[in-house]
Amino acid sequence: MKKLAIIILTLIIQITYAQEIKSDEKEKKKTSFVIMPIHNSVAGFSNVFLGNYKLDDKKNLTFYSVFWNNPSFGGLTGSDLFLETGIGLGFKFDKWYVNPTLGFGHGKFMSNSTETTIGEAIIPSVLVLYNSKRFELDSYLALYKSFRKGNGDATRDLVLNWIVPGYKVSDHFSFGAFYESFSQVRTENGMNEKHIYQWLGGYIKATMNNGIWFRFAAGPNLATDLGTSKEFYKIQAFIPLK
Repeated sequence: MKKLAIIILTLIIQITYAQEIKSDEKEKKKTSFVIMPIHNSVAGFSNVFLGNYKLDDKKNLTFYSVFWNNPSFGGLTGSDLFLETGIGLGFKFDKWYVNPTLGFGHGKFMSNSTETTIGEAIIPSVLVLYNSKRFELDSYLALYKSFRKGNGDATRDLVLNWIVPGYKVSDHFSFGAFYESFSQVRTENGMNEKHIYQWLGGYIKATMNNGIWFRFAAGPNLATDLGTSKEFYKIQAFIPLK
């Protein structure tokens, strides 16, 4: 009888442990995390971290951070570099995915401060993706709105947007058009709107079986008034962490 009780107790412990493992695995499937390194001819190198938590089949909670490494976005020694952090909600509609996000900027790039300023900018944005068997679309619009003044008065508001439509030749290769612009839409001294750059070119993209993809875009720069080059390049990778 004693042996039977021990066996039953052991079975209960094993079943409970197995259920806990299954529950933990199910919870892990709801979360995903992506690293997206980017390098382009104006801003230089940056790392983007993307995460999401699945709420249901149509919605997910998203969060992100962007680590800008260009010294001109902070201190010349590499300190006070501009940092973005944000949170949003993603919605799936058949082949479409829409992700509005509210982000915040930290550093001294937007506030013209001489030292780190937390929440120096508010960054509302929206990402729209389309993905079918033959076509893909990646589009984005973000306003960098100065929120806190620094020691000077040269605050500014910026707008970043891109639209990248493409055609899938196969599951592993696609190509298409690439447009991206970065504009100064307001300054403290009332300067008129100016395009920092306005890129129009093409892209090629390679996609691996494990979900990793690489995209290279290049072409002419249509706005060089602020000293940016006549040509551009941009390369980025999308690397899911399992």
